[in-house]
Amino acid sequence: MHRLLILLLAASAGAATAQPRTWPLTPRGYGPVRIGMTRAQVEAALAIQLEGTVLEDANVCIEMTATRGDTDLVFMFLANRLSRVSAVLTSRAATPRGIRVGAGAAQVRRAYGPALRAEEHAYLGRPAEYLTFWTRPGRAGVRFETGLDRRVQTIHAGNESIRYIEGCA
Repeated sequence: MHRLLILLLAASAGAATAQPRTWPLTPRGYGPVRIGMTRAQVEAALAIQLEGTVLEDANVCIEMTATRGDTDLVFMFLANRLSRVSAVLTSRAATPRGIRVGAGAAQVRRAYGPALRAEEHAYLGRPAEYLTFWTRPGRAGVRFETGLDRRVQTIHAGNESIRYIEGCA
């Protein structure tokens, strides 16, 4: 009996410190969240609330973050539909090929191979760049923004909006 109580206490202590679930970030979405969903559908799928600042008319574009869980994921909605999910700062989200924020550009190149397209970063110049991989050219892909240190700063996954460099612009 005493041994069972110790095991139960240890299990509950581990559960209290367990990290929230993290799914792969793909061109189709994030876990149960799919590109094209409404805000209400995203909130229901993740069992969270989203909050954010309207960057334009709310019916045109808005970027939102979760109030709990992985709060360093940014959900972009265009015309009230999810168009991309971005991992920023300390997000734990990774692509199915294991790339997450902080990975090196060389690691991205090895993971995605010759289909990866590189472009100079619009504001930072070389060696910072955008590394883009399309599963459906111009319609579904993943884009890695690297900094001057050649490390991934942001990962965007979704439709053509992954190419937007200033949020909703």
